[in-house]
Amino acid sequence: MTNQKLRERIRETSRRRFIAAMGAAAGTSLAGCNSPAGDGTDTATDTNTTAPPTTDSTTTSQPEQQEDPPEPGERITSARRIGPRDVSDFGFKELWTYRKRQAVEALVADPEVNDLASDWVASFEAYDPLTNRLDAISVQGTTGMTVDGGRESGTFEVTATDRQVAYGLVDRRTDELIGLHITEPTDVTWQRGDWNETQRARHEFVLNKDEVWQHLEGNEWYPMVKAAEIITAYEDYPHGEVSNVIYYVMDGDQLNVVSGFIHVAGEELELLDLNVVEDFVEHPIMEMARDTDPPGESVLGEVPIPPMQQRPQITAPNGYHRIEEPSETIEQDGWTVEWSGPRTVGAEVSASFNGTPVFSLTAPFSTSTGYDLPERNGRNTREFMFPTDEPVFSGELLFWDIHSLNLGGPGILGKTEYPSEAGRPGGFNLRTHYHTGAVQNARDFHSGHRFAPYNYYINYQFYEDGVFMPVWMRQGPGYVTEFYSYREREHDGPAQYYLENWVTMPTPGTTDGVETRVFDGDEWQTPESEFYLQGDEETVLRFTNPDGPETIDVPLDDMKEAVVVRPKEGEIGEALRVLDPEAELAFYHPAQYVDGGSIQGENVVFWLLMEGRTDEVPHSAGMTTYTQMAEFNLSGY
Repeated sequence: MTNQKLRERIRETSRRRFIAAMGAAAGTSLAGCNSPAGDGTDTATDTNTTAPPTTDSTTTSQPEQQEDPPEPGERITSARRIGPRDVSDFGFKELWTYRKRQAVEALVADPEVNDLASDWVASFEAYDPLTNRLDAISVQGTTGMTVDGGRESGTFEVTATDRQVAYGLVDRRTDELIGLHITEPTDVTWQRGDWNETQRARHEFVLNKDEVWQHLEGNEWYPMVKAAEIITAYEDYPHGEVSNVIYYVMDGDQLNVVSGFIHVAGEELELLDLNVVEDFVEHPIMEMARDTDPPGESVLGEVPIPPMQQRPQITAPNGYHRIEEPSETIEQDGWTVEWSGPRTVGAEVSASFNGTPVFSLTAPFSTSTGYDLPERNGRNTREFMFPTDEPVFSGELLFWDIHSLNLGGPGILGKTEYPSEAGRPGGFNLRTHYHTGAVQNARDFHSGHRFAPYNYYINYQFYEDGVFMPVWMRQGPGYVTEFYSYREREHDGPAQYYLENWVTMPTPGTTDGVETRVFDGDEWQTPESEFYLQGDEETVLRFTNPDGPETIDVPLDDMKEAVVVRPKEGEIGEALRVLDPEAELAFYHPAQYVDGGSIQGENVVFWLLMEGRTDEVPHSAGMTTYTQMAEFNLSGY
């Protein structure tokens, strides 16, 4: 292909995606899958959930209206989850921002749901866009909190009371509910306070501070005390010196958080900051419900119960994850995909296409989550976030998030099928999910106790035409409300900013080293040494078999950057996150590893950096989802 034709192809692709996005936002028809996707029942006998059912106790009976609803029809039972290539990448993002919010509003406008949600003190929402112009939506919440234990015992059994889930199916054209179900109330219990010596010492230190204890004394409360300094930078302190402490407290009928940061690297602990946070997300479901005047009568019992397969996957069985773990080796649509983990960097995936290797590893090694940043002023992300070229963040708070089982999990959710249809290649998605910072199985997060932890979908999408798409989806909330509403800003830039650092070790037809090239919009360049590259709409990164036809092309844009380096012992990429503490504490940005090593004909580590500018979405903390994705296009296979 000539350089001029390549430029035309890039521009035409961008134009097509824009047109497709407009159609998706307007609710145009999305073709459905003809294979059955649920049996229309409300049981989960063929699914797994990460939450043991014996720990939830039913407290009241189900509303009478739900006793005999109609059976779901073909439009509902044949609907499947949508992938980016069903609607284009722009259209996919529109669904998870605009449509997610609209679906929540449609659900809480039902009188029965509205009455339920108005009484909550904490809430959580989940969404999946489906084919057949349907939105799967759920809201769930709790009415209070009790705690067995306290300061003397050092152990805490937390009970979130009367948790209920409302599931809806919303028509994307009309915003009408065509499916509705409300679960019975249950009490949900989890444990806090099973600490090591370090955590216990920090807990006692914080409780001895009057400015903390004044908020807890006489109230129901429990702690969330971590040794999180290995993934944290704060103010002018470098990676590894500051950790967070959080106390949930029931203050009258309001569930609040006392949020603090302590310096842990000195001879004595030091409390650096303390704030009381009332709203964990910018748009809590209970506030939306209280601000909504429901029109008309409820459709509860008049419309079908959403089948298990047509509910949001992370809340489908009674508010918990529906996990259908696939085989560790998947052979489908020309791909052979093997996955393992997650350990600390998400699922570690290798792949070949048509029997020929593509990459030996691809994984989301680090999600950099920053708060209260300065203005960017045209700088690349390394200069923007780390202007001194050391692990000291330019803003106020940074987490280098990991994606693991024991820090929230649950990891692998399952495999989503994308059938081949007119104009769309077939394929599949290996879907993973992480509540980084929550208790294992996210019992707290799914009960609305979700300040500080995160909510990530991380997807590995494979298509029969030789396209691989890493898709990163952030739903918050983290600390965004604290930095938006409860503390004074120190800087004038974004209040919250993400950088997803995705690692791939390309093996296009060979494991003996690759040729690396860059199309700069005019011609192909062949860099001899390691490099850090800012992308634009005409930039393409290419990895080629020096002795064969196999090629991997990765288009960039102005929200993507690339780092290509040789793998080196003691550097993240070759080393896994956190498991090598020395490498972890020295890590801040992949560009730090560029040191002039030769790359042509060598095995390389390719870091794809995808920006998450969450200030560009209308409801950033939890309500809507920020999505970033890329395409790896194969040829010569």
